[in-house]
Amino acid sequence: MTATSPGDGSRRQVPTGRTAGLRGDAASVCRVAIAALLVAIAGLVFLALAPRLVGLQGHVVVSGSMEPRISPGDVVLTRAVLPQELQPGQVILFPDPEGADRLVLHRLVSFDERGDLVTRGDANQSNDSTHVPAASVIGQAQLRVPYVGLPAYWRGTGQWGRLGLLTALLVAASVSTLGPGSGPGAEPRGRTSADRLAATPAPDRVVPRVGLPPVPPTGRPGTGARKPVAVGDPVR
Repeated sequence: MTATSPGDGSRRQVPTGRTAGLRGDAASVCRVAIAALLVAIAGLVFLALAPRLVGLQGHVVVSGSMEPRISPGDVVLTRAVLPQELQPGQVILFPDPEGADRLVLHRLVSFDERGDLVTRGDANQSNDSTHVPAASVIGQAQLRVPYVGLPAYWRGTGQWGRLGLLTALLVAASVSTLGPGSGPGAEPRGRTSADRLAATPAPDRVVPRVGLPPVPPTGRPGTGARKPVAVGDPVR
């Protein structure tokens, strides 16, 4: 609704209780959604770190050679595997046979005539040129946790803009979950029915008795007050 400010002819918008209530409901829904997002992120982080307690190791994927099953920024959990346990079709982790100081996560395709491993990335058209000794395998992939390693991936590839944007979004989301009215300068929430009832003055508690005339004040000498009517006296 609109109202006119006293003393001038200008008109300004005054939010009604319903409008304020709708704004409060929208803010509440937004806070719940943000809180759910933060809980989901925390759950993914926990899922990526907790398996270490049972001997699994987490590794951040930094290339797309295993897409679409495994993408850059995913965390892959691996467990130690013995050479005799290796079978074609397994996704294994091993040092780069070309001598680079990095680890490779590829699928075991077959064994060559010497017993070395023939590997290939799912996104590659051909097998890896260098075969891998079975004894050098570090582990076998057990679980993929998506997106959790993106900050580490962005930091390793120098994508500082995305890393800064993610940090700002997480900080803003954490602050917004506090809700309005929890900090200085926050907007007041909309008035509820309980607020209106608390603000309404209580009605007069003195209830006159029906059918009984009011008792006149007791007369005092010199005041001119009327003498009280006794029971049984005629009333004029």
